[in-house]
Amino acid sequence: MSDAPDIDLSALVEPAQAIAREAGRRILNVYAGAFGVTEKADQSPVTAADMASHDCILRGLAELTPAIPVLSEEAPDAGFSQRSRWEWLWLVDPLDGTREFIKRNDQFSVNIALIHRHEAVFGLVFIPVGGICYYALRGGGAYKRAGADQPPQRIQAARVCPYPARIISSLESYRTRRLQAYLSHLGPHRHLGMGGGLKSCLVAEGAADLYPRFGPTGEWDTAAAQVIVEQAGGHITDMQLRPLRYNARPILINPDFFAFGDATRDWSRYLPQRHREGWPA
Repeated sequence: MSDAPDIDLSALVEPAQAIAREAGRRILNVYAGAFGVTEKADQSPVTAADMASHDCILRGLAELTPAIPVLSEEAPDAGFSQRSRWEWLWLVDPLDGTREFIKRNDQFSVNIALIHRHEAVFGLVFIPVGGICYYALRGGGAYKRAGADQPPQRIQAARVCPYPARIISSLESYRTRRLQAYLSHLGPHRHLGMGGGLKSCLVAEGAADLYPRFGPTGEWDTAAAQVIVEQAGGHITDMQLRPLRYNARPILINPDFFAFGDATRDWSRYLPQRHREGWPA
């Protein structure tokens, strides 16, 4: 696909939020009643809410930017031979945190990101329960909006890490051998338990200092949060502290990563030596 000309990122903010809010409304319609759960080929769960949100977002983005392809977690991969030619694409997770949705703990979101030449340049994370929306565009700052009728408030990551560091992860991840090994090297810390894709947003607004993720995630899980964290003054990087890139490889799986605010601290120094050298756990 040739480069899409004259994209005004600021003009995407309101219509993208409207799409996400409508997708969120459809998710909550399913959430309010009984629903079934099926298993995808990768053994991850999917519900009617995932698909209702997916259909809503695809229709909305096709109307908003008909020249830009959409890559969604709930759609077949177009194949790298085709998508490697895309300079622009939307990267979407219609329901990030399906397991949290199934548990009914309210910690799930709609993630929509615009990618240009492997970098996230616009991102939106909408939380259906509560109606909170985080969004950012490259060069335009990062914002949190508490509701559709509320004005956006600019957010800022914590540039100086307090003592002890505030570490955010899911409770399941916190108990894993790899994260516990990392934290034993890090030393004293305060753990904040959070499910779904909201953890990076708390880093972006300065409520957490570090989100270390060991284990597979999809590119649609991090793309929106990446630009939000970066525009708030933070970073999302691999374990060698290189920014994550999107649609740059045949597989759409991220490496292990950090989301953090304080760039003066080398968060990779607490990794076991074999991990620093690229050893797979």
